[in-house]
Amino acid sequence: MDKRPKVSVIIPIYNVESYLSRCLESVVNQTLLDIEIIGVNDGTKDNSVQIIREYMALDHRISLVEKENGGLASARNAGLKVSSGEIVLFLDSDDYLAENACERIYEEYLNHGADIIVFGSTPFPEIPEPDEWVVWKLNCHDIFYPEFEPDVLFKEPCGLPFAWNRAFARDFLVKNHLQFPEDVLFGEDIVFLFEATPQANSIQFIEDKLHFYQCFRQGSLMFRYNGEIEKKMRQHIRNMGIITAYWYKRGWIAEWGKDYFEWFISFIVPDLIQYEGENRDKLARAALKIMNRYSVNEWKKKAKFEFREKYRRLIRMAKVK
Repeated sequence: MDKRPKVSVIIPIYNVESYLSRCLESVVNQTLLDIEIIGVNDGTKDNSVQIIREYMALDHRISLVEKENGGLASARNAGLKVSSGEIVLFLDSDDYLAENACERIYEEYLNHGADIIVFGSTPFPEIPEPDEWVVWKLNCHDIFYPEFEPDVLFKEPCGLPFAWNRAFARDFLVKNHLQFPEDVLFGEDIVFLFEATPQANSIQFIEDKLHFYQCFRQGSLMFRYNGEIEKKMRQHIRNMGIITAYWYKRGWIAEWGKDYFEWFISFIVPDLIQYEGENRDKLARAALKIMNRYSVNEWKKKAKFEFREKYRRLIRMAKVK
């Protein structure tokens, strides 16, 4: 029986020829040698495949999965399917890893055996200056959760919304049939994390900044969606419907409904307040419909005052009696 590599690093590739070498250099030069590097060609139209093939000729640890364009989620799933490492990392090809990232992550895995290990990240470039919210969301502190509790998602700064600043035990993902939602065009990370994290036996947060996040890139999916506010809001609400239905089916709304209600309101209402489009009332009604259908609104009486006020604001924006 072949020995499993300690870490699998999965790198989706789509039109990233300007950044791919930097990403690959950071992985092939890891201090932990026992890793596999899986590039997934998601139908790229530039010279990215030629670049990774040049690296493959020099490093036997690199392999390439070829597939038709299907988006980031499908590329990650394709890489996961062929991976064999004890731990899985999903690395976007315009980002890169600290030199000791895999070694540090595997060390924590040996220490605690956590299903999910969350680590810090450094956003770049410095100009334009990274958003303060992003900087805050990428600063972790050392804490171990021996089982899931709502603080993991709702209180920890690094708890949401990114999948690339954490590592997953591969056996955990396979056992629970966890994959990224391929029908979600934007925000697939947050859907995946809300489905995966409550099923983890344990979660480890570490303060080490082991990842570098390119938070501004013209042409990226994030950049395109930020320029189309209503399209972004519609996708957010659709994602909330997917997440809430999953949580309701699993019985997690009944167990952690207060925390979920407060997060739901905090996630949707501020963006709706800033959105001044003519369809704001329709979007607000769509959010309320999700809350009503899956009994999330029943937790409003137990929520803190500030969240009850935001809920009232949502009702006013929806223009319902």
